[in-house]
Amino acid sequence: MRTNAGGIAAAVIALFLGLLAATQFRSQDVYSRSLQLETPSSLTTLVANLSERNNALREEIFDLRLRVESAQDAVASGKGTLSEGERQLTQLKVFTAQSAASGPGISVKIEGAFDERALSDLVNELRNAGAEAISVNEMRVGPRSYFTPAPSAIAVDGRSLRGPWMIRAIGSPEVIYVAMTRTGGIIGQFELIYARTRFSVSKESALDLPALATTLR
Repeated sequence: MRTNAGGIAAAVIALFLGLLAATQFRSQDVYSRSLQLETPSSLTTLVANLSERNNALREEIFDLRLRVESAQDAVASGKGTLSEGERQLTQLKVFTAQSAASGPGISVKIEGAFDERALSDLVNELRNAGAEAISVNEMRVGPRSYFTPAPSAIAVDGRSLRGPWMIRAIGSPEVIYVAMTRTGGIIGQFELIYARTRFSVSKESALDLPALATTLR
């Protein structure tokens, strides 16, 4: 039983590592689109923030790799526990949006012009900041969710959603809020690109997000 649990833990962490690499290293169009609008001083700040974020991602991946090795060692030594495997499996279901999620986090309200590329960038940036679960207008977003243009709207997994858009993310409110609102961060870049659009970021003590409604291929 312990060996099987250790195998579950190793497989779950390996899946986490793969999903992290797939979602966190997607290129972000928002930064390239805003570069021409930046001043020399703000560009310096932006470069510093991007370097800081990349270092944080490297550390997170390194930590996950250590956890994979630890789980594999548990398999070899028979020290893996069923409860640990079940706990990590539950975490994976939340991360992949297979189950509903509850907890503190933040909300981002967007009123005005916005597009699917920017929404994709925002979702990826929320994941980079540690968001465990994300929804757009009450619709859960998973690691394989896709964003496409729609008439006067944005389609998420083929479902058309009209603004104003409310994006909710479960995770550490303090950490994610700072990541979103810091100088040179993604909200600041959006304010450059969409000068007439209003972006409001708020900390939330309790959020309830549904499971992913669409089965993706």
